[in-house]
Amino acid sequence: MKVPMILNETDDRFYLGDSTLPGAGKGLFAKVPLKAGDRLAVIGVLVPVTSDSDACTRYADEYKFRVGDHLLIPVGHGAMVNHSASPNLEKIIEGKEVYLRLLRNVQAGEELLFTYSNYAQERFGLK
Repeated sequence: MKVPMILNETDDRFYLGDSTLPGAGKGLFAKVPLKAGDRLAVIGVLVPVTSDSDACTRYADEYKFRVGDHLLIPVGHGAMVNHSASPNLEKIIEGKEVYLRLLRNVQAGEELLFTYSNYAQERFGLK
């Protein structure tokens, strides 16, 4: 039997708040000014595509990040970034790690946004 992994978001440059987007619920915001190129590591659990673990986590399909032949189920701040067609973040893959990198400088209090995958956009009715 495997012991469950404990994951805890610890990046204090960000905070959760009510999204500026109508109907979006909560969102992720910059707590401090950030510069273009700064990154947020997306923490979570990797599961193989089409595995039983993938099937058992279908409830999270819209939130999963494709990482080669795996999917990352985010459990920290990365899970709270909302969609925009004019994002200030982009997804970066390095090996099995996922980052959200700032495309431009943002001010403290600004909501962080990236463009969801086509699948997620369709599932959320954003297309």
